[in-house]
Amino acid sequence: MKRFVLMVALLWPTAACRQTTEPPGDVTVTLEASHVTAQRGDTVTFTVNAAGNNLFGVVVEFGDASVDQYATNGALTARVTFKHAYGAAGTFTVRAIVTDAIAGEREATKSIVVN
Repeated sequence: MKRFVLMVALLWPTAACRQTTEPPGDVTVTLEASHVTAQRGDTVTFTVNAAGNNLFGVVVEFGDASVDQYATNGALTARVTFKHAYGAAGTFTVRAIVTDAIAGEREATKSIVVN
């Protein structure tokens, strides 16, 4: 008769695990622009800095019906750069929306004038 031995390995959480009994921290978002006045067709670079508990993603609405997004995959901090060229003149409100899986959405805005 053959005998089989069943071995079971238990995996314990490592130090990278973010489970905690502490209340969620504040989520902060800043939005920077390479320049706030541009000519039509010029590229404006936007940088979103965020800190939180479990950042899910960043969405930027450029104010001209264009949207871009970036997944942050549960990060505690993120620095994401977006580039956009405006095809029409006007004043546009750019909105950066950061979603934290624990604390919800936070946003920052910046006005861009295109001549």
